[in-house]
Order: sequence, then structure tokens, then C-alpha cells
Amino acid sequence: MLDTVALVALALLVAAVVASVVPGLPSGLLALAGVYVEYLYGDGMALWLLASFTVVGLLALVVDLFGGAIAGRARGTSNRTTLLAAAAGLVLLFVLGPIGVLLGMFGTVFLLELRRDDRDHEQSLENALWATAGMLASGVAVFLLVASMLAGYAVFVLWLG
Repeated sequence: MLDTVALVALALLVAAVVASVVPGLPSGLLALAGVYVEYLYGDGMALWLLASFTVVGLLALVVDLFGGAIAGRARGTSNRTTLLAAAAGLVLLFVLGPIGVLLGMFGTVFLLELRRDDRDHEQSLENALWATAGMLASGVAVFLLVASMLAGYAVFVLWLG
């Protein structure tokens, strides 16, 4: 039987997995909250396990926040363009849902890169595709990271602990 602390921790970890597929929700922070609830109020999670979960949770947070920007930057997209694209995607999330994030990212990068003096249509399109693909890839990576935290919690804390 699960106690209240384990249920809260498990609920936060499950919420983190769900949040990982919704743009703009801090899934890494939710997962870390679940782990720390267990560590602070539970039956004594080992310190090595807490450290492992913390590293994975922080990695998920960094990938979530900067994955798309890193991919766009790797193709030569400016920091300004990347930030504006992220803001446009966030605004369009509330208008068009998840497809709005993709359209906002792609359209903003394409249009702003097209306005740059040294960019042609083909290069602007390529940068927009790379930034959008990077955002999608970072979403997959975040999902896998927080899902691994949930699986690790289930195995090492609930089952073996």
C-alpha cells in the first residue's frame, strides 16, 4: 500500500511526464518536486538516488528551456530571433494549441531570418526547419528524461525500496 507521501511524489512525476508533451510547462521542475517530496518526507531515499534524479531533472529542465534555441543557434539563427520565436510560439499556444507553437516557431524564425541582410529564402527556410525540429527533438528528449525519472522512482523507491 502506498502512503500519502509516495502518492504525492508519484502524482508529481506522472504530471511531469504529461507536462513534457505540453509546451511551456516545467516538466523537469515537476519531476524534481516529486523526487524531493519523497526525499524530504518519505521513508529515506538514498542520497545517491536523489543525486541521480537531480542530475536527470536538471538536464530535463535545461533541454526543455534551451533545446530549440541550441538547434537554431547551431544553424546560425540569432539569439534575438530565437527568443522572439519562443515568445511567438508561447502566445500562439493559447490561440491554436500545440500546432500554434510549431507555427509560431517556424514562421517567426523564417520571417526574421529572411529580413536579415545576408539571408536568402532557402537559408531562412532551412534555419526555420532546424529550429522547429530542434524544439520537437528537445520535447522528445524531455519526455524520455522525465519518464526515466518516473520509471526509476517506481523501481528504486516503490518496488525495491
